[in-house]
Amino acid sequence: MIFLRVADVRDLDELVRRRELVVAMGEGDVHGVAAAALMFADFAVLAENATLHVDTAEAWAGAVWRLGCKALHVQPTMSASEAKDAGLCDAVTGEEEETWLQEWMRHRSVVALDSAAALIRSRGGDRLERAEFARLFALGEPQKGLDAFLGKRKPTYS
Repeated sequence: MIFLRVADVRDLDELVRRRELVVAMGEGDVHGVAAAALMFADFAVLAENATLHVDTAEAWAGAVWRLGCKALHVQPTMSASEAKDAGLCDAVTGEEEETWLQEWMRHRSVVALDSAAALIRSRGGDRLERAEFARLFALGEPQKGLDAFLGKRKPTYS
């Protein structure tokens, strides 16, 4: 898993080529390449005081990536909550990025998230999926979740 501050992204090609899960956070005025990076990420988070500007070709490409033809109805400037309602980000937070990330990751398996991201990107079909699930079971990831479910507690992943 990779966590990005979208203000630091300069190269979208590198971002879209990654195989692991990409979580991105935007704060303040998010526009241009930063807006595109946010929308191309697997999980996009905006600070509650952020403003998303869909103002460049790259940003519009990110909107189309997330929404398809519904991007035709996107407003060029919107608040974080409006962006979430439109489907351009997955979450809005008032927490500091470190706090938010730790809480978000607390009950999630990085190994499983990275596997899912790689499978989605590769579109490798049933054989690849079976091989990846066999690998996950060999590592014991699903068993951790199942044990926690049966014990009526949240899973803990290292």
